[in-house]
Amino acid sequence: MKYILSTIAWVEKLAKKEVEKQGGKIVETRDRMIEFEGDSKTMIRVNLWSRVGNRVYQVLAEWKNIDNFDRLYYLVSSIDFKKLLKDNYPILVKVKSINSKLDSTPAIQKITKKAIIDKLTDKSWEKVFEDRDLEKFEIMVLLIDDKVKILLNTTWEALHKRGYRTDTWDAPIKESLAAALVLLSNWRFKESFYDVFCGSWTIAIEAAMIAKNIAPWLDRYFAFENLKLVDKKIIDEEYKLAESKIFDWDYNIIASDIDEEVLAKAKQNAINAWVDDLIKFEKKDFREYFKEKLSWTLVSNPPYWERLMPSSQPSPLGEKGPKVLDELYKNIDKLFKQNKNLNGWIITSYFEWFDKIVKKDFYKKRKLYNGWEKCYFYKKI
Repeated sequence: MKYILSTIAWVEKLAKKEVEKQGGKIVETRDRMIEFEGDSKTMIRVNLWSRVGNRVYQVLAEWKNIDNFDRLYYLVSSIDFKKLLKDNYPILVKVKSINSKLDSTPAIQKITKKAIIDKLTDKSWEKVFEDRDLEKFEIMVLLIDDKVKILLNTTWEALHKRGYRTDTWDAPIKESLAAALVLLSNWRFKESFYDVFCGSWTIAIEAAMIAKNIAPWLDRYFAFENLKLVDKKIIDEEYKLAESKIFDWDYNIIASDIDEEVLAKAKQNAINAWVDDLIKFEKKDFREYFKEKLSWTLVSNPPYWERLMPSSQPSPLGEKGPKVLDELYKNIDKLFKQNKNLNGWIITSYFEWFDKIVKKDFYKKRKLYNGWEKCYFYKKI
């Protein structure tokens, strides 16, 4: 069977490695999508273990030159939905059309839903009862250059929703992006790990989960549990297998912030993620680290939005940001420069100002997106 793992932007190589590790055979890698082949166990494992993915879709049908609604209806109605969907579950049709003749989302949704209902009722004109109290089955119609794929969402809600974050703070970083940052840093688990701006707290928790080899699914629902794709016995076996792979080792992970309320929320989320015993939370201004000699790995998400800063005083750079941010990034640069043995990384959208104050040959950077905001992930060389 064919599947597609959708991902956050610019982490496709990491996602590809995740799929291959779970036994998937890569068919194609393109922007935010990894297409692969595998069996139902592979699908379950990618859902359970992908840290940077968004959703896993099963490819139900695909064809070229779908340039009219008759062809689309014929393709959708060729799928035996009775073998896939349970009775009374609501059916949600989503559409993504790129550079294709069929580009009206409402029209595509309407013809696709009609084809599904006709298939389920054998065109008997019977009404299909959809119980709105049940989880929805999601069908995705993906049209790219008139080539169409009819996809079944086996994940439901995006994989970054791990289940441990019961309380949040302003503009928290997504769990999938936080995991990507840790993986890109090449942190060696026996070495110390620092997050000196743990306001989003997600980075330290994801680092602990990666080190301990905890599958990021935790206590959440997956669509494949209610689809007719795989026997419940196999699902239970894969869950037990994932639990058996958790490591019981000690790690030195330090997460600090200046706000006690933030730290209290961070501790509760760490408890929810089963990693509270691995992370040392400290109330600390990051400038206090100037008094210490740091080594090993630091990955952090410092403030870079003006609305998150306590000062509205304009910067000498005008619209580039308030003075407090300017000073903050000067101090980050100072911290990195005075610790030669530190594998230091930060992610920020404040890159125009940061590029002005640092020596370009002291950092490498790669583009990432925090939500829809373009950022750069800086590495101290």
